[in-house]
Amino acid sequence: MIFRLKLLTLNIATAILLIFFLCLGYQKENQEGYNLNFLGYESAKLPNGFLIGTSFSIGLISGGITSALLINNNVKEKNQQNNN
Repeated sequence: MIFRLKLLTLNIATAILLIFFLCLGYQKENQEGYNLNFLGYESAKLPNGFLIGTSFSIGLISGGITSALLINNNVKEKNQQNNN
């Protein structure tokens, strides 16, 4: 349980740090970007690097949560195989 919490905390902290650096880099970038059209709404123009970085950090968070949830199941399966 403690290992799962450490893994989840480290993963989310890393993703938040990545988003923070993306926001700092976004302020210095003056290039034209793309508008996101989602559910009939249009976003502000965002640079390509910011869009790719946010998708990467969202993937990092979802992968970390998935691994933290599945790590206990893998340990239980290994213990059952060792007992048989």
